[in-house]
Amino acid sequence: MTAPSYTDKQLSAIWANCLDELKKDIPQIEYDSFIDPICLEDIYENVAYLTVPSEFYIQQIEKKYHNAIKSALMECTKSYLTLKFFEKDNYTKKQPSVENHSLFESHLNKQYTFDSFIVGNNNRMACAAAIAISDSPGTAYNPFFIYGQSGLGKTHFMHAIGNKILENDPSKKVLYVTAETFTNEFVDAITHKTNEEFRNKYRNIDVLLIDDIQFLSKMERTQEEFFYTFNALYEAKHQIVISCDSPLNKIEILEERLRTRFAWGLIADVQAPDYETKVAILNRKAEEKAIDVDNEILDYIASYTGDNIRELEGVINHLSMALHQGQEIDINLAKEALKHISDDNLHEITEGVIIDSVSRFFGISVEDLLSKKRTKELVFPRQIAMYLCRTLLDMSFPNIGKAFNGKDHSTVMYAVEQISNHIEINSELQHTVDKLKKYINSGNVA
Repeated sequence: MTAPSYTDKQLSAIWANCLDELKKDIPQIEYDSFIDPICLEDIYENVAYLTVPSEFYIQQIEKKYHNAIKSALMECTKSYLTLKFFEKDNYTKKQPSVENHSLFESHLNKQYTFDSFIVGNNNRMACAAAIAISDSPGTAYNPFFIYGQSGLGKTHFMHAIGNKILENDPSKKVLYVTAETFTNEFVDAITHKTNEEFRNKYRNIDVLLIDDIQFLSKMERTQEEFFYTFNALYEAKHQIVISCDSPLNKIEILEERLRTRFAWGLIADVQAPDYETKVAILNRKAEEKAIDVDNEILDYIASYTGDNIRELEGVINHLSMALHQGQEIDINLAKEALKHISDDNLHEITEGVIIDSVSRFFGISVEDLLSKKRTKELVFPRQIAMYLCRTLLDMSFPNIGKAFNGKDHSTVMYAVEQISNHIEINSELQHTVDKLKKYINSGNVA
C-alpha cells in the first residue's frame, strides 16, 4: 500500500497542521530559523518531499528536527512516511516512477568513500574486507560484522561500502540506518499499524548497513523483528553489514540466535590509530579544508589527541575557522583547539615539563641534562630536549638557551638542526621522539 497523491491545497493544509504541532515542542527562535523556511512540496509513494533554502538547512534539520517533522507528518496523513529534503533551487516536482531505484533514500553520506579513508595498521583488515564486499555484495563475507570504540571510522566504512556499491550498480537498493532508527521505525509501525510497509521496506533491499547494533541489546521485540529481517535478507543473498562498539561476546542481553548469525560471515575490528596514521588523517583533513598547517603543528596535535578520529577533525575545523577569522595557525592556536576537546586530559606544556620528561626517559638527572658536560650520554638527550622545546613550544633559540642554563643560541640552533636532519633518515630516532611526544603531556614516560 502506498500513500495517496495530494493536491496542492491538501498539501498546504497538511503542512499547516504540522507546523502547528511543531510549534508546541520547538523553541520559537529555532522554529523561526529552521522550521519556518521548510516547504512541503509533495507526498508520493510514502515519501514526503520537502525543500529548504540551502544544504546547511538540510544538515541541521537531519541532525535535530528530522524525527519531529516525520512524526507530525505521519500523524496528519495517518501514513508511514520517509522524508526527503532538497535545496529549493534544485527541486523539480514530478511523479516518481515506481521502478526508479535512484529515488530510494539510502541515507548515505556521499563524502564517506574509500578514497577519503586513511588506511593504517589499525584498520587494514577491515578495509580490505569492506572493499571486497563492495565489489561483490552478498557473496563475499556476508554478514560483515565490524566493531571498535566510538570515533574510529566504523561509520565511515559503512557509508563507503554503500557508496561504492551504488557506484558499481546504481540500481541497487542500499539502506544505511542506525539500530536506534530501526527501533523507532518499528515502534512507529506498531503504533500506526503499518507493519507490512515496515517489513517491505527492510526485506526488499539489496544491502542493509545497520550501525550501532548494541542499541538492540535490551529491545526484545525489536531483536525478534530484526532476526526475521536478517533471515529474509540472508536467504535472498542480500548483503548485511553490522557495526558495534564492542565484540559480539560483550553485547549484553543479545539473543543467542542473533549472536550466532552475526558470526556467520566475517568479524573484523577497528583499533585506535597509531601516531603515523593520525598524522596522515590530519594531513588529509587539512587538505580537505584547503588550509596549510606546518608539520610541527600537525605533529603536536597527533601527539596530544586521543584515539577518537573525530577529535582530529574537530581540531582541524577549529584551525580552519580561526584562519578565516584572520588568526595565524601556530602552536598556541593548536593548544587552544585541543583544550576545547580534551580539557580534562590536556596538561600545560612548558620547557620544564619537556626537560623533566626527557631526563626521566633517558634515566639521567635534570642537573646533568642542563650541565656543561659534553659526554655522549648527555649531549644526545640534551639535543632532543632542545628540539622538542623548539617544535612543541615554538620557543626562540635564545629562550631555549636560557632554559638550558644559559646555552648560547648557536648551540641550540645546531642541536635542533642535528635532530631535524637525522630524524628524516633514522626511523629509530623518529620512534624515540614520537614516544617522547606522546608522554610529555602527562609526564608518564615509559
